[in-house]
Amino acid sequence: MDKVRGDTLLTIRSRDLKNVDTEGASGFFTLFEAITLNPNEVMTAKLVSATFPNSWFNLSVSSQNNTIDFKETGDTSYKSIVIENGSYNINELSDKLKTLLETYSTNGLTYTFTYDIIKNQLQIQNSNPTVYNTVFDFTTSTTCRRFLGFIAQVYTIEASEGIYSDRAVDITDTQNSIYVRTNLANQKIIESSTGKYSNILAHIPVPLSRNTIFVYDPMNPFEMELTQNTISNIKIFITFQNESQIVNFNNGDWEINIVISYYRKFRRHNHHRENNMTIHKQLIEMYNNYNNKMIEQEKEHNELKSILKKRKIKST
Repeated sequence: MDKVRGDTLLTIRSRDLKNVDTEGASGFFTLFEAITLNPNEVMTAKLVSATFPNSWFNLSVSSQNNTIDFKETGDTSYKSIVIENGSYNINELSDKLKTLLETYSTNGLTYTFTYDIIKNQLQIQNSNPTVYNTVFDFTTSTTCRRFLGFIAQVYTIEASEGIYSDRAVDITDTQNSIYVRTNLANQKIIESSTGKYSNILAHIPVPLSRNTIFVYDPMNPFEMELTQNTISNIKIFITFQNESQIVNFNNGDWEINIVISYYRKFRRHNHHRENNMTIHKQLIEMYNNYNNKMIEQEKEHNELKSILKKRKIKST
């Protein structure tokens, strides 16, 4: 593609959008004048910079990771405890769970949470395991088990050492990046979760810093070729890897800058014509070389013939 017309910078602030959700993660705006291509042009879009508040909760109802199910000896069924929405580190969540478990303990047990920062591993113990067992069900759909570092199975505290997490403690709960998506049509991006063409404009890693502002300023932003020839409105929505799981910014403001560029299409018929002309020139050159060679051979033949004739005359 040959660039011919320049760029258009779209500076988008969340506060200016017509929001379609209450979390501040999406919205749209209508252009004062539609961007329309010439017949021989294509458009591209790229996210050149952005500013986001790290204001979402890493444990919440919307993230579906805010419960813990447990039962003790004497309980006939599991108790499902709901953890208050918030932005926790592992020690803060451990303190919260200790309080909740002890509040709902049937047998008046106390619980100890010990985090090993070197191993990134969590140990959970109860105060009287040989008499009163504690069973945790980490197979439910809203469990906080990934945050705590456990795989999806049932664990039982029945000895003094308690239980140890068997995967990495992850305070992001796998929500360690966000995705900027748009309504701009393309056939250049494929998402692994579906294997189909995606509406992702950019994937942005999230630094481990809660309640702060982080900036996205790539050196070489991905440039996405669009399949449409006009833009009259732009819709932006920010999600986690799962498109249906939007980022709840708690109405924190964010800003993004998108560059729309215009390029001239390749003229394929001219390209083929150029190739054909090149081939034609080669054929002419081959013919001329052959013809010159034949002329030279004819000249040599005549010279040899003349020499033989002279020798024959002298011999007589």
